[in-house]
Amino acid sequence: MALTQRDLRGILNCLQELYCACDLEVFPTRALSALSWVVSSDLLNWCPTNFHQHRVLTTLSAMLHCPALSSQEADQIAHSRFLEHPFARYYLQTNDGKAHKVSDFISEQQLHRLEGLYQGMMRQIGMEDQMSLVLPVSSEVKNPVLKKNTDDIVIALSRPERSFSERDRFVLNLLRPHLFQAYLNAQTLTKIQQESAQLNRTMEQLGVIILTNDGKLQLKTQRAWELLTQYFQFTHQSHSLPETLQRWVNYQLSLIAGNEDLTLPCLPLQIEQENNRLTIRLICDRQHQQYILLLEVQQLSSFSPQLLTTIGLTKREAEVLFWATKDKSTKEIASLLSCSDKTIEKHFEHIYEKLGVQTRTAAVVKALESLGILN
Repeated sequence: MALTQRDLRGILNCLQELYCACDLEVFPTRALSALSWVVSSDLLNWCPTNFHQHRVLTTLSAMLHCPALSSQEADQIAHSRFLEHPFARYYLQTNDGKAHKVSDFISEQQLHRLEGLYQGMMRQIGMEDQMSLVLPVSSEVKNPVLKKNTDDIVIALSRPERSFSERDRFVLNLLRPHLFQAYLNAQTLTKIQQESAQLNRTMEQLGVIILTNDGKLQLKTQRAWELLTQYFQFTHQSHSLPETLQRWVNYQLSLIAGNEDLTLPCLPLQIEQENNRLTIRLICDRQHQQYILLLEVQQLSSFSPQLLTTIGLTKREAEVLFWATKDKSTKEIASLLSCSDKTIEKHFEHIYEKLGVQTRTAAVVKALESLGILN
């Protein structure tokens, strides 16, 4: 079919609008607006539809406001009278999603006898014909388990008279693959945006600082800023690190510069504050010529006899060793635990055997190392 210069300009403008980057929230409105430039209609609908479940989701409409019929009422009728629509039956039988008119399937008299499609909907909004096409979105989902939960997109254009032409059909069929591809583009962009947002949330929770190749601050997350403020009393709002941290970074970078084949990670910087420990790790990203600081806070376990039982001591042995860490003598420990000096010495013998040491001081050091309290 021959198209006029005006048709071609309209199609090119429509394609330009369709392929502008946007997400799935924006795309339906943009697509309907673009279609209105090339095929006139009094009402355009964007309808996510599950044909196999006879289900129509909330419809997005453009170019018509009808107080006689709310969108909720229209969706209810479309769902309850799904198979009354001749195009729905045709698509289920043929899987042909190209543009078709209601008048392709039934006469005007047959249309008027339909209680749901016509009496409940089209007549209420003054429409007498409709041209529809399907974007087969669910066919893109290869997993059969997921496919039954996906929905195809029906785009419907309506007019108050039966005036859709073969030119209209040709233009819609010409644009259909582009509508489909543009929808997939919007779907991909939405996925990228969601993954990027998730990554940003994760970074904020972890605390990340990115440094340039010469060790200068390039980017820091909000969590990293909070930790710098808390552990370094750092309030300087410039692109710099606290002086103490910058000196540590510079030293680590000097070690890296002296060994290009360095494979072992840098030793972390640890700062304790009350019952918490801030650990800062430096990661070398040679590919992008930058460095990354990862800041993580761990809560330190409160030292107690109960904690000592986690390294294999009995409750009584843990109590004995706990008081030994407080520099209590055998006599003092015996008094605190209401037992004899000989019993305390016997407990120490069992402690030495379990920890593989020979002295009280060595037992205390070994226990603290095993608990991660002493490096």
